[in-house]
Amino acid sequence: MVEPSPPNQATQRTLRNRLEDSNIYRVFGFSDFRLLWIGAFLSFTGSQVQNIAQGYFVYRLTQDESKLAFVSFCSSIAVFLFGFLAGSFADAFNKRVVLIVTQVIFAIGAFYLAVATYYRFVQYWQIALVALLLGLVSAIEMPTRQSIVSRVVPPEVLPLAVPVNALTFNVARILGPAIGAMILINFGVAMCYLLNGISFLALIWAAAAIKANLRSHPREPQPIGDLLMEGFLYTMREKRLKTLFFLETITAACGLAYLAMLPAYVHQVMGIGFVAANAPDPSKSVLGYCYTAVGIGAITGLLLVTQYAESRHKAAIIRYSMWTIGIGLFILSLVRLPALVYLTMVFMGAASVAQLNTTNALFQLMSPERLRGRVIAMHIWAINGLSPFGVILFGWVAMQSRINNNIRVGALQFTLPTSGVSLSMELGGLCVIAGALAASLSKQGLAELP
Repeated sequence: MVEPSPPNQATQRTLRNRLEDSNIYRVFGFSDFRLLWIGAFLSFTGSQVQNIAQGYFVYRLTQDESKLAFVSFCSSIAVFLFGFLAGSFADAFNKRVVLIVTQVIFAIGAFYLAVATYYRFVQYWQIALVALLLGLVSAIEMPTRQSIVSRVVPPEVLPLAVPVNALTFNVARILGPAIGAMILINFGVAMCYLLNGISFLALIWAAAAIKANLRSHPREPQPIGDLLMEGFLYTMREKRLKTLFFLETITAACGLAYLAMLPAYVHQVMGIGFVAANAPDPSKSVLGYCYTAVGIGAITGLLLVTQYAESRHKAAIIRYSMWTIGIGLFILSLVRLPALVYLTMVFMGAASVAQLNTTNALFQLMSPERLRGRVIAMHIWAINGLSPFGVILFGWVAMQSRINNNIRVGALQFTLPTSGVSLSMELGGLCVIAGALAASLSKQGLAELP
């Protein structure tokens, strides 16, 4: 007669079996994926540390929403100009070499700003110029890094690997702002830049340590125009990809512009003003809490995406996410209570990540291997390439309406009920809701998703 296992051993065995069957455990079973994940996570955490410090620093330096938005515009405009072309680098060159070289350039930019800030010769135009140059590098780096995922896991695991890989950025969005706010309060902006520069070493180490073959696939010679445009043409000719592309463009350009203006939002809408330079500044902590709330929501959204990675509910996730973002922007434009602001940002962070990462996985699943880097570049182009125009537009609206909220149409003059960042959020929310309504009424473009 076999004695039954003690309850605690049975419980431990059950928990271990559940863990081994979980989606995340399956993906992390691949050593190359673990290396890529850890390197990207550390690098992204450093970038979030810099983002919170730079946004605070630029807005305090200029007191201008449009200039705050312009820095974000500079960091993304290169993706608009070259993003759908830069995917050819991801397909044509050794991904390991491209990833290492781009991380070295990122580190140089962060170290320069650290020195310039510490020795007090930094000016606004220098921050904008560095953002512009590093944005050009990002246009090449992002499709390269994302296309590596399909090299370090087998095809049947790819739908799970994409959202788990996105955890790197979104876990960093929780830890990075919290760490960044602490460093900003205690050590200043220059230290945040310095730590970001050091963090790029992690992804350099990961790229060098990955054992998978990251060389480009051999291909037949083809005209350079076809090579550069093939990813764009493939996306526009595939109706489902085209629909996904336009929906995420609306979300990125109109629904996420508020992230670039959070320092102004904390000051204008939440009513937390600046203090003397040598006094404790509560806006630093509140800004960190806002970014952290978005990050907590992002993790929640990724868990949802991972749970339904192999389901047929992807279209519903995209539609409901857009509704949540649009309504959330209206709520943010009206409330001042911090607890309600943070809760709304949690929901919006979850919704934005759910939509964009579901779309990312679909782009990878519906693109052939030989075009994957270029098709993913179209996804990145929608998020980071077209969004700067939304950021610069809504930043300009916020500044102009704050200066003068009267509109004249012929002989009639109207006074806007809201102005500044609140007005830009309401307009952005209206655009996203319109996109969500279109997606809900016309479901053909989201039919039969894998």
